[in-house]
Amino acid sequence: MDAVQINSSFCASKHNCSENEISKSSTLQEDCNFGQDHVAHRIAKAIAYCVIVTVSTLGNSAIITVIWRDRNMRKLPFNVFVVNLATADLVISLVYMSRTIVTCLQGQEWLVDGILGLVLCKTVPSLHAISILVSVLTLLAMTADRFLVIVFPLRKKLSQRSSKKIAAFIWLLSLAVRIPYIYSLKTELRESIGELRCVVDVKKAFGNSQAREIYYTFLSVVFYGLPFVAITSLYSVIIKTLRQEKQQDHGSRLSQEALHRASRKLFCMLLAITAAFIICWLTYFIAHVVHDPIPCSLRFWRLFLAHVNCSLNPLLYAVFNDKFRQGYKRLLQSTPCACC
Repeated sequence: MDAVQINSSFCASKHNCSENEISKSSTLQEDCNFGQDHVAHRIAKAIAYCVIVTVSTLGNSAIITVIWRDRNMRKLPFNVFVVNLATADLVISLVYMSRTIVTCLQGQEWLVDGILGLVLCKTVPSLHAISILVSVLTLLAMTADRFLVIVFPLRKKLSQRSSKKIAAFIWLLSLAVRIPYIYSLKTELRESIGELRCVVDVKKAFGNSQAREIYYTFLSVVFYGLPFVAITSLYSVIIKTLRQEKQQDHGSRLSQEALHRASRKLFCMLLAITAAFIICWLTYFIAHVVHDPIPCSLRFWRLFLAHVNCSLNPLLYAVFNDKFRQGYKRLLQSTPCACC
């Protein structure tokens, strides 16, 4: 369901593999043509994707609108990261999931040729890949923000201006890291099946048989593994701090106690968002470091489960945060169909 990855790593790791064997291994990934599934299966997959695209688009747009309309919410540095995460989910929903719906119905054929087709081939999968990195790094920034607020309450808080700079840096860093991927994307005519494909071949692009393994291992360790190790460590310290505070007698410090109670609620919301992200995207990340071709039966569900996460965050905000619930209500009341 991604841009077709020409995966010949299994044979490339064995010096006695012939060109035919490498070609056969490469073709295995490409043969997952969901356009050849039974019509009912294709329609069911497309409908399922239409549902999550709709929920994700409306939900994440609502998050951004609620924060923008409420001056107090807009001033909170933490909400800068909330908007950043919602923006990444919106990009995935509007740009990449739309292409996935076409893939469910039509198959892997790239429908636009020429210069425009090449531009779209380099843009659509790249925005998906960049947005994933943005989501991971934004979750790390959100966790670090809660860590500073809860563990070091007397220190100077992160300002809104600093949060905006961090958010912009996250997008720039994610773009820079994905340059090899963007460079490797290209449109290619498969004469054997008479179809134009959008493919990514990191090995051929860099002339190195180990390029794919090196690049995706680097991504998995530095931008997936280490951030989640850091997030887990920060969570451990935060939870320990909250437990200690709960056991203490605050006496007359009612205002400070109320502040910590609000911080705990926000932390619980962030914990739920992070847990949902890990559960939904875990199989997607694992596939990056597995060098053998992914079975066709798993490719759709691996991607679909990951994309479901984009529609979950707006619901989690509503469950854990009163301000978002009230903001959603006001937004619904101001819509043309409010009379219903």
